[in-house]
Amino acid sequence: MIDMPNGPTLELPVQELLRRARPLPPHEEMVIDDLTHEEGASFLEAISRDRRTL
Repeated sequence: MIDMPNGPTLELPVQELLRRARPLPPHEEMVIDDLTHEEGASFLEAISRDRRTL
């Protein structure tokens, strides 16, 4: 819990969120390029399914 002028809150102030933020890794590190077709299809199905349950 964080004490704010308007009372305690669970949300962090914007400046604190920006202070804690980290840059994204380079694109080459985020790309999954060695999946088989079946692994890629399973991955896409899993993230699509998760999005529908939100």
